Amino acid sequence: MKDLYRIGLLMEKSIGFNRNVIEGIYAHSQRRKNWIFYDAAPTLEGIEALAQWQVDGVIGHFFDEELLGRVLELDIPQVNTTDSLLGLTGALSDVNHQAVGRMAGEYFLGLGFKNFGYVGNGVLQYSKQRLSGYKEALGSENVVDCCLVAYLPQIASAADSHQVRETMKQWVRQIKKPAAVFCSNDIPARDLADVCLELDVSVPNEVAILGVDNDFVECRLSRPPLSSIEIPAAKVGYAAAEMLADMLGERKLRHEGHFSPDPIRVVERGSTSMNAVIDPHVRVVLEYVDAHLTTVSDVAELVGQVPLSRRNLELRVQSSIGMSLWSMVLYKRVDRARALLGEKDASVGEVSERCGFASVRRFSEAFKKWTGVSPRDFKNNARGVL
Repeated sequence: MKDLYRIGLLMEKSIGFNRNVIEGIYAHSQRRKNWIFYDAAPTLEGIEALAQWQVDGVIGHFFDEELLGRVLELDIPQVNTTDSLLGLTGALSDVNHQAVGRMAGEYFLGLGFKNFGYVGNGVLQYSKQRLSGYKEALGSENVVDCCLVAYLPQIASAADSHQVRETMKQWVRQIKKPAAVFCSNDIPARDLADVCLELDVSVPNEVAILGVDNDFVECRLSRPPLSSIEIPAAKVGYAAAEMLADMLGERKLRHEGHFSPDPIRVVERGSTSMNAVIDPHVRVVLEYVDAHLTTVSDVAELVGQVPLSRRNLELRVQSSIGMSLWSMVLYKRVDRARALLGEKDASVGEVSERCGFASVRRFSEAFKKWTGVSPRDFKNNARGVL
């Protein structure tokens, strides 16, 4: 075994997904202590630089066939962190894209939407898989209006960017509203929000937007801030490093050469806020719940906020967001709990109390109903890299 390994990283660090992948790679390297990294941009020049550095292996975000071909010519172990190209045969570590799409579809159905759209690349495999999962969750009775544009994952030039914006504008004008739009990544989601702002189309009242990656920069620079699906990118990076280490050590490949964890959760922000419903009475109740989430005691308290009977309000809430009044309260409490469980020092008991549940048992029952996993398992998945 060599005393020192030179590891090439071929990925664009301005992309949030890649930065988180690198975090996982770094975590793995701390256990080995004999890796040094050489990072380069995913360009032909970057690959030439890695060749000159004589790297022993490469972990890269290979979404371009020409670039992947040049990496293969280096004839060294390599692991890919994006399922973008058709017919990949090498080691791959990337999120379960079909599950990402299903999570988006289930989320929008839960908010009561009837019209659906998708913005993404029509060629790259990961984008097609996310669209497939989205359609699967929505069911055959719902049609998805698609705007397929050239994100790779970013747009290559200013001229291309202008053309994409014009295509988006035409598409936004004609899509049936109110519409729930799932975007393949946060980058096109932010661009779509900008286009809606230019066209004076209200987000989320007319077009609700959901991205993927939960990129801090993209989500918070958007107006309104973007809702996004959080994915375990650090785990993707850690598994990629594990597989590369196996190749370098000539051992049996872990994960059988393919690692694809499920997405973590939808992080809800202004671009899909449940409170952005058309019915003004329902909106009043939703905003009241947000302001008194930990103290709301029963449905009667909610009915008292509007001049409607309980039955009338229940029917309006069901029609607007697809759930009952008390289910909506539990959903909002669970959603807040998901965010709190990501905090390093927050115990399950503390989160239960901070979210207004009467006991840990009731919290666990509600949380598992809405997420499919226990609070403890969710916390371990959200915080852990291994």
